[in-house]
Amino acid sequence: MYSIHSALHAITLSVVIVTARIALAPTTILGSCHDDLDHLRIAASESTEAAEDAKAKEDDLDHCRRDPEMYDLMGDRCRSKGRDYESALNNLESKMDDVDDKLRSVQDSCDYQFTINRLTSLEASQRRVDASRRRLCVSYHHLMDSGMPVDVALRLCQTNGDAQWCRQCLGSK
Repeated sequence: MYSIHSALHAITLSVVIVTARIALAPTTILGSCHDDLDHLRIAASESTEAAEDAKAKEDDLDHCRRDPEMYDLMGDRCRSKGRDYESALNNLESKMDDVDDKLRSVQDSCDYQFTINRLTSLEASQRRVDASRRRLCVSYHHLMDSGMPVDVALRLCQTNGDAQWCRQCLGSK
C-alpha cells in the first residue's frame, strides 16, 4: 500500500508541475486542461479511498486468520473476509486504471508528457487488459463460491471470451 500512496503523491506533484508549466499555454486549451486536471484530482482521491478500504480489508483478513474464534463471524474459515479483500483489491485496481486514463487525458489536453511511467502505449494497454482479465476471473470464482457449477461458469465465460483463457482461469480454483 505504501507504493500506491507514493504513486498518488507523485501524481499530485505532477499535477502541480503541469499546472505551473501550462501557465504560458494558449487560453484555448486551458479550459479543457483545467477540467482534465480536476478530473485527475478526483480520480486520485477516489483511488486513495479505495487503497484505504483495501488496507482495512487486508487487516480484517489478517485478524481473522490470526484469531478465527474472535473474528471469523461467518464460520467460513475467513473465506468471506478473503472475498471482501479481493473485491477491495479489484476496486483499487479499477480506480488506478481510472487515474491512468485521466493522466492520459491531461497529457493530451495540457500538451504535456509525464515521465512517471516509461511503458509504451501498447505495454500499458496490455497491462490494463491483463488486470481486467484478473478481475473477471475473480468474479467467476466468486460465482462458483456462491454455488454456480464450474461447467456453467465455463459456458458463461466462453460466451464472452477466449475458451482457452476461460479454462485456465476456472481451472485454477
